[in-house]
Amino acid sequence: MDVWSQVRGYLEDAVATSNGRWTIEHLCLAIGSGRSQLWVAFDDPQEIIGTLTTEVTSYPARRVLSMHFLGGRDFDLWYPELLQTITKYASECGCDGLEGVARFGFWNSLKQDGFAKTSAFYEKDL
Repeated sequence: MDVWSQVRGYLEDAVATSNGRWTIEHLCLAIGSGRSQLWVAFDDPQEIIGTLTTEVTSYPARRVLSMHFLGGRDFDLWYPELLQTITKYASECGCDGLEGVARFGFWNSLKQDGFAKTSAFYEKDL
């Protein structure tokens, strides 16, 4: 099964919100090189309903699993299990936290899962 051709559409919409920081080609290279991880949610063995990309980020005093791009449909069907899976993965990688930037409408889902809203990310083109 060619997974990339099936998840690409979900990820293109998410990458479009990066304001030019990423392209879908850059994301594909990051996944292919092993720098980023691709997580895929299936409804059945042949139908992909969601995807997430992550990257282990090492700060001077902390190591976290950064959630970069998320896309799909029927979010409530697969996100809770995926969150458990990536939390376990983060722990196995020596991470002591998860982080991510999400659109404002995503906050209700995140706060239910124990995330704290510590800041908002704003930007302006020059």
